[in-house]
Amino acid sequence: MDELNSLTVSEERLEDCRDVVEPDLQDLIQRALTSGFSREEILIAVSELVAEDFAVVMKTPSVH
Repeated sequence: MDELNSLTVSEERLEDCRDVVEPDLQDLIQRALTSGFSREEILIAVSELVAEDFAVVMKTPSVH
């Protein structure tokens, strides 16, 4: 397994990206709540999906 030693992301770009992503994430959470899922279920599912995508980007094995 490869070890991730460091990852550098501009704080300003990260903040800008969060501003763009957050409204859609909140909409996604609301739609899932309306579909009957709990906030915990939604956040776990989203976290797993993000971890899988992050593993691909970082070329590391996924545990999911």
